[in-house]
Amino acid sequence: MLGYKQTTHVPNEVFDKWLAILTESEIKILLVIIRQTYGWIDRYTGRRKLRDRITRTQFMKKAGLSARIVSKTLNSLLKRGLIYISDENHKLLVDPSERKGKYILLYSINPGNLMTETREQCYPRLGNGSAYNKTNIKLKETKY
Repeated sequence: MLGYKQTTHVPNEVFDKWLAILTESEIKILLVIIRQTYGWIDRYTGRRKLRDRITRTQFMKKAGLSARIVSKTLNSLLKRGLIYISDENHKLLVDPSERKGKYILLYSINPGNLMTETREQCYPRLGNGSAYNKTNIKLKETKY
């Protein structure tokens, strides 16, 4: 892996599908959650973390966003089905009123929504094996 010792695995769907769809703040918050989960090894299981406690202040510092934008963006990612927010008892907290006043909020990625579609499902007109950024057009030479 090009000699990098410390890396975070980002699901290809983030780049192949969601990068063109999400807002800048949604991408930032999603990447913070991916970094705080998949970017760390759980000391108890020895595997990558699936969820992590992330404070609003951490989101603000890591993503460079205001508290209002962080809250708005988390709600948007929840509605898109890309993330889960739960309490320490694994109870999903979908509505902002459920999260209000909670001391511990745990964030995780919804792998079912990020990693279920194939490239052909995301880009049906391209067909099998075609990369979306390649063309079969031959450019004409310019004569000087």
